[in-house]
Amino acid sequence: MSKFTHIDDEGHPRMVDVGGKPRTDRAAEAEGWVLMSDKVRDAVAEGGNRKGDVLRIAELAGISAIKKTSDLIPLCHPLRLDHGAVICRLDPDKGVHITCKVKAGDVTGVEMEALTGVSVAALTVYDMCKAVDKGMEIQGVRLLKKSGGKSGKWTRDGFERGSDLPEITVAVLTVSDKGSQGEREDRSGPALCRTVEELGYRLQDRAIVPDEKDVIADRIVKWVDEEDVHIVLITGGTGLSSRDVTPEAVMSIADREVPGLGERMRSYSLNFTDRAVLSRGLAVTRGRSLILAMPGSVRGAIQCFQAVESVIGHGLETLRGWSGDCGN
Repeated sequence: MSKFTHIDDEGHPRMVDVGGKPRTDRAAEAEGWVLMSDKVRDAVAEGGNRKGDVLRIAELAGISAIKKTSDLIPLCHPLRLDHGAVICRLDPDKGVHITCKVKAGDVTGVEMEALTGVSVAALTVYDMCKAVDKGMEIQGVRLLKKSGGKSGKWTRDGFERGSDLPEITVAVLTVSDKGSQGEREDRSGPALCRTVEELGYRLQDRAIVPDEKDVIADRIVKWVDEEDVHIVLITGGTGLSSRDVTPEAVMSIADREVPGLGERMRSYSLNFTDRAVLSRGLAVTRGRSLILAMPGSVRGAIQCFQAVESVIGHGLETLRGWSGDCGN
């Protein structure tokens, strides 16, 4: 039987010594529910709660809690978090469903941060709605999956990402003259492939092409129009060099631009480097597929994808008509 690591041999509480552990990429996802009556749910949906927008405030409360987990849970280690997202959605039959995703490059996991984010968001929903009905219940707060560290990946039995939605497929395209000619190792493409697979997407294909507008555009069209790939992730060719033509290639085959995703990728990357303002990364739709163009460096590509990954699922639900009434 495994021992409780937070209790020493004499029964005293302790913080686990993580001084000798290597820093690795850590991720965790948790969920929970606030069950409520039709009356409360309708009030939340219509914005009728006099305290304000219940779901958005709960999301902010959850994110704040993620950052304060080590203050709230006495034996948790303070972590430098790379990403945290809390999503609250109304369910037409139950109430509010809450998910929390957290990522960090550190020496210990982020499971407690994910669970704390869900818990505080749920308590915030209750607090804001209790004047209407004190009979609401908080249920099902649980870890769904985690990755990183010595124990590696763990997924709750029966849980699959977006189990109520079709499987999301992804293709990764590296744009590089030298990479396509074998003169430079492609590192950002494989890194994106690993990331999307760890997050539960199905990697359908990957390719390397030179910085040629028509070649880039043709590859995207093949994936989207012929193979119906849901998401195309492109790394490379978004800078200011005369050979950087990825944005032009993408716009040449796009139906619509999604400016918020491009803005979010840049703003998030600015937390790490001021050179992010020079990136011409963007996001567009073609048909029912989403296409993201990101920097060619490993760090830049991963950071940009992490910046928008929490909303991509909902974007695809809307784009592909999987979600019904988006207002709910």
